[in-house]
Amino acid sequence: MKSKNESSVSGSATLRLNFRSGKSAKAAYHSLLQEADFSHRGGSKVKMHGKSVVVEIQADDPVSLRASMNSYLRLMHIIKSVGQDIG
Repeated sequence: MKSKNESSVSGSATLRLNFRSGKSAKAAYHSLLQEADFSHRGGSKVKMHGKSVVVEIQADDPVSLRASMNSYLRLMHIIKSVGQDIG
């Protein structure tokens, strides 16, 4: 059973992925945007800032925050790896 303090713990994180071109950033943005709809215990926003893609994650609990961060970091790693192979 959770105590009163445990149930009110929430968190947030911001992840930024920088690219050499706006075209690559836009492709990554559209790929990551698909993930933003799947959060059940929190939420996330994907934004473009010039040649960077920024993911802002809000979570209702630390476990959800960690899971969301891991998902986005894994996807960001794949996006960067594919970009290096192609570019």
